[in-house]
Amino acid sequence: MATSNQNVKALVIIALVGLFGLNVYQFANNSNLQKDNLSKENELVQLEDAKAKLDKEYQQSVSDLNDMKTNNEELNRVIDSQKEELRIQKEKIGGLLKDSKNLALARKEIESMKTKTQDYIAEINRLKSENAELSTQNSSLQTEKAKLTHEVESKSAENQQLSEVKETLSKEKENLNKEKELLDRKVNRATAIPVVKVDAEAYREREGKSPKSVSKAAEAEFIEVCFKTTINKNTEAGAEKFYLRIINPTGETQSIESEGSGVIRNDQTGETIKYSAMATTQYSNDEKKVCGKFKNPGAFTSGVYQIEVFNKGYLVGTTTMKLK
Repeated sequence: MATSNQNVKALVIIALVGLFGLNVYQFANNSNLQKDNLSKENELVQLEDAKAKLDKEYQQSVSDLNDMKTNNEELNRVIDSQKEELRIQKEKIGGLLKDSKNLALARKEIESMKTKTQDYIAEINRLKSENAELSTQNSSLQTEKAKLTHEVESKSAENQQLSEVKETLSKEKENLNKEKELLDRKVNRATAIPVVKVDAEAYREREGKSPKSVSKAAEAEFIEVCFKTTINKNTEAGAEKFYLRIINPTGETQSIESEGSGVIRNDQTGETIKYSAMATTQYSNDEKKVCGKFKNPGAFTSGVYQIEVFNKGYLVGTTTMKLK
């Protein structure tokens, strides 16, 4: 019987010990849960504080930038651009504040936004200062412009009078030039030296021998034009130039600048025309044979060539030549 009572006591003691241990465990577990809850509540409080600070800093930044606006549209566009950059940054920070793990980074970004706003304001002040300086310079320029405009206007009447005088003189000069040109053309016409016995012949060079006269275009290397001057008492003795035009069967003037070709004015028509070659001579109011040649190896074609001789801008002699 005594043994049975001891066993009961032992069981009671074990039960009490177990209960005590369970109570200790539950107490410890509840304590940890309370700590976790307090930690999470603290994090939520900090997140809400950070959100509130973000909104406050953003609203203050926008307000400060709006206060910087003026009637300068370009400056206002810069401010609107800065506000948009702040809005984008605010949204980025708001995304970070959705998780307490990003709280430290979010706070850093909020400070960065504040610093950026200060930089924006400094930039706007700098631009305002520059605009003010430019405005002062522009005002000075406007004053100077007004002064110069007055000076120009005061001289406008003088210039108008001078322009009228200049125009009158210009017209008189133009008329004199026309009269002179007409007189020169009359003089040239009167002193142009007619030529006779115009003859043209094709030749081929021969080594060590005189050139050979040819009739075939394929063999021709140059064309020589000869003529005789006539007596013109209106012409003073001295050097005279005769311009030779060799016109091929297709109507084109044979012209090679490197071979002495060029252009002259036809005083009869007033147009500029090409010439093939030039012949010069010392004229003494007498009949004199003059020759000139145009070299164009292998480039002559078959057919009839028109030959024209010009002196002082006037046609003074012609002939034709045929190559087979």
